Amino acid sequence: MGSRGHPVVALWVALALAVAMTGCGRRDRGTTTVVFWQFSPLPAIQPVLDKFHHEHPGIRVEVEQLTWQSGREKIVAAVAAGRPPDLCEIGSTFLPGLVADSTLIDLTDSIADLKPELRGWRVTEYLGRSYAIPWMLGTRAMYMNADLMRGVGLPPENPPTTWTDFARAVEQIDAAGPDLKGFGMNAGEREVLFKKFMPFAWGNGGDILDSTLTHSVVYSPQNVEALRFYLSLKPFSLLDRQEMLDEAFTRGRIGFTISGPWMLRKLPESAPQLHFVVILMPRPGKDRGTPASFAGAEALGIFRGAKEKSAALTLARFLVREENAMPLYIATGNAFPAAAAAVEDTYFVSHPRDKVFVQQLQTAVAPPVHPRWVEIEEILNSELEEAIYGKKPADEALRSADQRIGALLQTGR
Repeated sequence: MGSRGHPVVALWVALALAVAMTGCGRRDRGTTTVVFWQFSPLPAIQPVLDKFHHEHPGIRVEVEQLTWQSGREKIVAAVAAGRPPDLCEIGSTFLPGLVADSTLIDLTDSIADLKPELRGWRVTEYLGRSYAIPWMLGTRAMYMNADLMRGVGLPPENPPTTWTDFARAVEQIDAAGPDLKGFGMNAGEREVLFKKFMPFAWGNGGDILDSTLTHSVVYSPQNVEALRFYLSLKPFSLLDRQEMLDEAFTRGRIGFTISGPWMLRKLPESAPQLHFVVILMPRPGKDRGTPASFAGAEALGIFRGAKEKSAALTLARFLVREENAMPLYIATGNAFPAAAAAVEDTYFVSHPRDKVFVQQLQTAVAPPVHPRWVEIEEILNSELEEAIYGKKPADEALRSADQRIGALLQTGR
């Protein structure tokens, strides 16, 4: 597992940063070149980098756009070859593996001043140490068809906030016509199943691992209750891939679907006649639980093999500032700035639907940063698939997941 969090590593990082500042690395006529790999379209990120160049004339950024299809593999290959970028945008789903391989430097002592200014630190921390800086945060909320609600006598101005009210609305919309379904339930894409179910479990007080990250808590009364509720929606739901669920909602075929902020840009163009509302996820009861959702993040990390660590850290600090991260969200509409100050941005005054996602982030939960998270996630998704397809009841599926994850954690010790 390496010596993550060890004082020797912290000392090594400090020395490396000091060496970088004294003149080693890639420079041309007094200019330091920072290689930055990230996932946003170049037209969206370039204006931000132009501003950085203006503020830091001694640093030039060589930017490259990665794709979500092959980005992770390219990063891993570059690290293995000893030629990683200086600064890299890292998705929260594959960050734990990089931490486990000891390829990211421990930034904890270099970024203490940023802790109160940014949200989303949980996705970057392992055993109390920070291996990246949260940059952009993503979550999902509930989309509701206002016309279908009115059609069954339910005022969209008073959307469902509890499981009971939500289930009632789903059933009523499903019964309103042969071409209608109450809810869009993910199926056919195993990798997203836990992201759609766990919000109900997290909101009910459940979790995946305990606080020490050494034991599975998947088989708990809270999780079983949540999965039984989730499965109770199946008879009134359209089961399909996310793309198809989004399309069905666009066509006015389903009453509710869980999706991300990207739909806010798509729906007004593809379905201008559709009247929809974005609401927080339902909570277990009026005075019980929270409206939880899945929290993802894009973080900025520096690899141990990076040539320009000091300049990379300077760029990272610049990028996470609210005034520099907010234009990226406005340009892409995918994820929100981790900067806490972004909540007060005037953009959200004129875009109240976007504001709902910002509110949802406050009770969104990130998966545990565990070195074997990819394997844990696959176990969860495979057992949830069994339950959704009716091959196992809720308690049996979660008991099996619990046992399999428990065995996996034991082998990792």
